[in-house]
Amino acid sequence: MSKGELNKRFASYWLQLFQAVSLDVVIGAVAGGIFAVNILAVKPNFWWWPVLVMSVWVVYTSDHLIDGFHQKRAATIFRHRLHYRFRYFFIAAIFIFSLLTLLLVLIFLDTRVLIWGLAIGLGALIYLGFIILGRKKGFYFQKEFFISLFYVGGIWLAPLVWNGKALPFTAILTIVIFVILVWSEGLLTALYERESDRGDQMQSFCTFYGRQTTQRLVLILLISSMLFSLGLLLLTSPLRNEYIVLAAMTASLLAIHHFPSFFQKNERYRTLGELTFWLPFLLILR
Repeated sequence: MSKGELNKRFASYWLQLFQAVSLDVVIGAVAGGIFAVNILAVKPNFWWWPVLVMSVWVVYTSDHLIDGFHQKRAATIFRHRLHYRFRYFFIAAIFIFSLLTLLLVLIFLDTRVLIWGLAIGLGALIYLGFIILGRKKGFYFQKEFFISLFYVGGIWLAPLVWNGKALPFTAILTIVIFVILVWSEGLLTALYERESDRGDQMQSFCTFYGRQTTQRLVLILLISSMLFSLGLLLLTSPLRNEYIVLAAMTASLLAIHHFPSFFQKNERYRTLGELTFWLPFLLILR
């Protein structure tokens, strides 16, 4: 094997590991936080950023652990095998980060952030319980949709509390678009991983409702997102850059939807899908 091929495999492995431990998702959450404080024109508390990072990582890692325990060593998906193999490390990390998150919120953040954060945390626990119950009883809980709610809720919670006033329709619609984008990305992942999910006996929207229904739903969601984003772009000139970013995020996911043969190779769908949520970092450059 040539040196070039070795370097390529090495880089591919580290990218896969980076994605498997949800670091790409966490970075996307930080970018989403930047987007949220820009839209609501609030000044974030510094300690909110580590709280956001740790809380998002805990939710996604808990979900991956449940998937890993479902198939254990028989899992074919890398992130499931990884989380089961190093399950004690991840369980300890979840406990430590959860405790640190709670302490930082208690010491540095508004009490309302704590109350609503606990509500979202309770909702996440109930969600994880339904996922486990669904696998035992054979029904499908809308995983991709609820993950999008928790992800967006966790990002927008503190900025909404700091905003402290009634939201205009444009802000509400912006949050809805964000939910649509996260939901669509989850559905696209389920679409591309349909066969591996079946091999691991994992439930997803695509394995439950089929490829065609999933493709149609993703297309409806992304067309809606593009129309809403362009409408907001025309209506709210002070936030022009923010809505250009939303339209670009939508276009990125549309590309993943329309060119499956290209994005299937080397899991490009996953790389671009998560990089899509890094686009709000562009707002820092203006």
